[in-house]
Amino acid sequence: MAEYPHFPPALVRQLAGVDRRGVRLIPLATMSVLSLRARDEGLERAAAALGLVSLPTPNSVASTAVGDCLWVRPDEWLVVGDTADRERTLAALESAIGPDDGAVVDISASRVLLELSGPRSRDVLASCCPLDLHPTVFDTGRCAQSVVGKAPVLLQLMDDAPRWRIMMRPSLSGYVTSWLTDGMLGE
Repeated sequence: MAEYPHFPPALVRQLAGVDRRGVRLIPLATMSVLSLRARDEGLERAAAALGLVSLPTPNSVASTAVGDCLWVRPDEWLVVGDTADRERTLAALESAIGPDDGAVVDISASRVLLELSGPRSRDVLASCCPLDLHPTVFDTGRCAQSVVGKAPVLLQLMDDAPRWRIMMRPSLSGYVTSWLTDGMLGE
């Protein structure tokens, strides 16, 4: 079984393999999350280090060989991938940006991820998140910062299933999970 150090064991057991009304919510194993801040020439060099022509535009995601690169704000992106690639990716980005055109920080320990999937997952999210999640507005390859209940989250639509990746601070995982499971139960 994968390790979920930021989730209470009781919560992991509660969610394991649970499918409620066509929606599934699971904690994701620890992933690498790197915060990339760049400006000027550092933008192009960081993109090249990730194998991209340019970094993603607002509220979009680009797939790279080491994971996904998500736009967070005008000068910040998150690179989310496998922990096995963390050190290599961190070193490559630090080298590409240099000391004057930005910074890369490993924030993996300050983020946990949930996956919400199934045909009704948009409805579940809509029950506790104010964003317009309609497929014509929020389609695959999009990301956005919002709230679930009152907790700040970063949403990423992974595919058309739909399958969502929800990123939050570890201290908010129980709260966010409660909101989502209530939505799954129709409460």
